[in-house]
Amino acid sequence: MRRKVKRISEDLAERLSGWEQVDTITLLESGEEELYNPYFFLSLDVYYSGNLPEAETRQKLFSDAGAFESSSTAKKDRFLLEDMPVRVEYKNIDRINTLLDRIEENLWVFRQTGTYMFYRLQQGKLLFNRSDWLTGIQERLQHLPDSYWEALSKAATATMEHYLTDMKSAAMEEDSFFYLISSAGFIKSLVSSLFIINHRFEPSGRNLADHLFNLPVLPENFRGRYESFISDDQEFTPARKCEIAVLLAKSLFRLI
Repeated sequence: MRRKVKRISEDLAERLSGWEQVDTITLLESGEEELYNPYFFLSLDVYYSGNLPEAETRQKLFSDAGAFESSSTAKKDRFLLEDMPVRVEYKNIDRINTLLDRIEENLWVFRQTGTYMFYRLQQGKLLFNRSDWLTGIQERLQHLPDSYWEALSKAATATMEHYLTDMKSAAMEEDSFFYLISSAGFIKSLVSSLFIINHRFEPSGRNLADHLFNLPVLPENFRGRYESFISDDQEFTPARKCEIAVLLAKSLFRLI
């Protein structure tokens, strides 16, 4: 299986590198899953400068692929190649450079999407590079200013507190829909805060829990409280989970 992943990903990289606008191509960790794992797909990041070929031209490059579709709102292509799901995301180098050059002025980007973009830059397996651009970016990502992490931490914990308040209100009102939304927002912002405290970039949501427990610094009794919070056991009512959420939040604040 690994041979097939390697062969197809390298073939795709060779095709895409034919465009002079393409500087760097990486493969994401989703390609490390087993073929029959529901999370499996080949995910390539294509970093480019200038103007990217339009979707019609890109589709011709993958003429042997099936079920080709291109996002109308973002530079993304999806298709099947030898029955293997493939996702290709195209990312403008100039935008990334500008973001890093003025990182403290652009914190709103991370408040909306987290640090997953940086995780992909840091962890992607290199398939092609025309320059040393990615090496330089990875070096910069290792030396982000403390003020960046501090600002992110303040934003994430404020969001967590907001969701915690909503959770309590929804539990009291027995509003199951609003409780579900609020509890999901709470645990996501709490986990984001832990990655920020550890100065680590967040992986995708599907891999978040696996990476979470490998963080070097976690609150006291975190695993047990976390597992109780996400449990489907009817013993953990919304009111009880609110109590657990308060304990999780307090233990987090002790680390800040």
